[in-house]
Amino acid sequence: MSTNAPLTPIEDPEPTAPAIDYSPATITYDEHFENHLMKAILYPNDTPPVQHSLSSPPHIDPTTLPIPLNSALRTHASIIPGVYLTHENGYHTGGPGPSPATVNEFASRFIAEHGITDAGELERLVEEEIKKRLDIVMERMREREEAVMKNEGISRKVSELEVQRRAEERVLERVREERGRRRG
Repeated sequence: MSTNAPLTPIEDPEPTAPAIDYSPATITYDEHFENHLMKAILYPNDTPPVQHSLSSPPHIDPTTLPIPLNSALRTHASIIPGVYLTHENGYHTGGPGPSPATVNEFASRFIAEHGITDAGELERLVEEEIKKRLDIVMERMREREEAVMKNEGISRKVSELEVQRRAEERVLERVREERGRRRG
């Protein structure tokens, strides 16, 4: 039974265009950005960014993510000293953070998993969890820094070997030319 009557709110179909996903997991890996983030985390610069008056949060095209850490769009402090966000409670890569529904879902799950019964307990556990996660981030960034330094050393060694190989090839070519002249 099909009618031409307009849909009622209960009958409204799901939106056909999904919301833009700014989550870091959807962003293409950017080594340059990740290395700058590592340095910002390990060696924080507490100098706040130059403030630009923005009447509303900036619209960020997801294809431009990640937004450089020194971008003028980064005006909101984060829990990581020296790392500023483009939106209040936004992602470290740029863009607005998770939807209120996602935040509420996470909060409900967190409260249920920890059996939290009052606001003081919630605040204490959230602070503990943040500290734990920041400690993990610091450890991973130290490991990344070690890997970056190791990779830089390997790259230098490869460059030196390439220079040496080119010199050896030139010497070999001269030897071949000399042999050719002696035979000819």
